[in-house]
Amino acid sequence: MNGSGTVVRRIALAVSAMWMSRLVAIALGLVLMPALFKSLPKAELGVWLLLSQSGVMLLMLDLGLTSTLTRRFAFRRGEATGGPEEPLTAEHAQAFAALIATGRVLYRGIAASVGLLAWGGGLLFITTLGLDEPLRREAEIAWTIICVSQAIALSNGLWTAVIAGLGHVAPIALLSTGMTSLTLLAQTAVVWAGGGLVALAAIGAAGNVAFRIFAIVYLRRNEPAVGADSGAWSRVEAETLLSPSLKYFLTEIGAILLTRTDQYFIAGYLNPERIPEYFASYTLAFNAAVIAIAIGDAANIYVSQLWRTTARDRVAPLVLKSMRIGMGLMALATALLLFAGDAIIAAWLGAGHYAGLPLMATFCAMLLVYTQQSLLFGFSRATENEIYASIYLAAGALNVALSFMLAPMLGLVGVALATLLAQLATTGWQIPATALRRLDIPWRVYVAQVLAPVLALFIAAAASMAVAAAWTAHVGSLPRALACAGAGGVVALLGFWTLVLDRNLRAMALGRARRAFGRRLVTDA
Repeated sequence: MNGSGTVVRRIALAVSAMWMSRLVAIALGLVLMPALFKSLPKAELGVWLLLSQSGVMLLMLDLGLTSTLTRRFAFRRGEATGGPEEPLTAEHAQAFAALIATGRVLYRGIAASVGLLAWGGGLLFITTLGLDEPLRREAEIAWTIICVSQAIALSNGLWTAVIAGLGHVAPIALLSTGMTSLTLLAQTAVVWAGGGLVALAAIGAAGNVAFRIFAIVYLRRNEPAVGADSGAWSRVEAETLLSPSLKYFLTEIGAILLTRTDQYFIAGYLNPERIPEYFASYTLAFNAAVIAIAIGDAANIYVSQLWRTTARDRVAPLVLKSMRIGMGLMALATALLLFAGDAIIAAWLGAGHYAGLPLMATFCAMLLVYTQQSLLFGFSRATENEIYASIYLAAGALNVALSFMLAPMLGLVGVALATLLAQLATTGWQIPATALRRLDIPWRVYVAQVLAPVLALFIAAAASMAVAAAWTAHVGSLPRALACAGAGGVVALLGFWTLVLDRNLRAMALGRARRAFGRRLVTDA
């Protein structure tokens, strides 16, 4: 197989692993959510969602080191071996030893600093929520455990970066799947058994510890030379890492202000008890975006490796194909949530938890823009193009300002609308413009090969789902959700066949189908 085919095959394997990872995590999360809604009092549920989402935010405070280190390992692997197709040998190990040792020291400092600062700030914030004394104490203990847990998770970024940067994208995704699955299953069981905030936080911490152990074992077994503790701290390495990392850290701060502040405005201007209904609709739309963006997370590694070789001309076709897949998936999900979002939430959580079509439509538009900018942002950064800090900081500041104005006026819709408007004014157009220029992809090519096909896919999916929703309007939530999903599935298969597979791949698929069908006929005879 030629080099291009090898890369495509590796990306396909990595994407499959990431999709499986995220689908399993999403499915188990959807199982956990009804358990939380049914087992926890509404105030306690609101506090848990607030604390757990704040804990997720802490993982974004790694000073940008994880993404920078992953990219740096991919660069060095490409430079050492000449491309992602060539095997890594023990002779190349020295190129990575100092990088690992330096990263270890940096991660320890970051994890300790973020954990302590978040712990103190979180305890102060909890006192402002007006909780009764028992719930306040439980929240304080749970937050302490979450801070320790997320400090461990932050330091785990070293092993994630090493394993993924060397090209083991699928294994690290599968390992993450296993740990996430066990954690969510344990949390679900504990909630059904009557456990509360402290038990949920403790299980999350145990999952992070287990991930760390298994990641180190995997690295030392599969890359023994790289996994050995043979390097030493290097100030030069640290400086070369921190320069782009700090730029990305500022980008992350802007991203947090843009996409992770909603719950605080709801708690401050509305009521913490409104968080669950907002979070239910947001979870569906955000999970769709997570699945769509997975294609970029897998392909970024190979873009970095190709960028430092003579095969840079292979980057643009890879990016365009990835964008068609990612944006196409999000367009299909948008159509499904617009026509069956209420039915999905009713079948999932029961009646009374749907926050309305205006909020769902705002989420869909917001996350469609988010998917495009996130994919192109990732591909551009894969070439070490760290120019997005000012754009994201402006977007975050605008979102906060708009939220102060729109949350009191429009309630939950105002909180989501602030994010959408902030994106459209900043990141929604600036990131695509700068990323396409960096990747040498003309706008006319991007419109013809990505935006136009995705728009056609959305129109076809929306039309088919509108018909399915009308036919099943009076037969219950679950049948309507399944009918719309089935109609969208047919459109998705047709879209994949026409927009994703090229002529050679379609011929290969048809040939294999004919051979398989022929063998079945012979067997039956």
